[in-house]
Amino acid sequence: MKNLIIILITLFFFNSNIGAQTTVKYGADKAKSYVTYAMSHPMHDWEATSKNVLSVLIYNTEAKKIIKVAVSIPVSTFDSQNANRDSHMIEVLEGLKFQAVTFTSTSITGDDAKLSITGNLVFHDVSKTITFEASSKTTDTSIEVTGAFNVKISDFKIENPSLMGIPTNDNIALKFFAVYNPK
Repeated sequence: MKNLIIILITLFFFNSNIGAQTTVKYGADKAKSYVTYAMSHPMHDWEATSKNVLSVLIYNTEAKKIIKVAVSIPVSTFDSQNANRDSHMIEVLEGLKFQAVTFTSTSITGDDAKLSITGNLVFHDVSKTITFEASSKTTDTSIEVTGAFNVKISDFKIENPSLMGIPTNDNIALKFFAVYNPK
């Protein structure tokens, strides 16, 4: 968690080599932003959503591009509308020890509307480089970013949760919607 705070503070005070006048810092609006994960078990499928999206992005006003993004979501904030399942997921994810899922971009390419984002996803204290597609929409007052990607729970050294001795599918489908406002 300390590393995440350092990353967010660094991005918040980040100045591009293009010049401070061309970059604007944006923070995620918690009232409008969310991340959802979906998992599947032979007996049922479910989704859980977190509206506790801690995120900062840097936008280059001259190039009209998002150039950096950092995101952190506490694992305890995901709500599947089933308290027992949520408690079990926190237990499986060792949420008291590994409290957040974080992402820090290393490369963002594409135009203002269609993006290819590469970066480091840290989940259960395992860092993995991922690339995914996202869409963005920029207005005079905000930037909206939406996208989806899949990860395998086993890639992060997590044992698949199980019900009645039958494990879940290894795939986690993630989707996100974030509204960013200038800081």
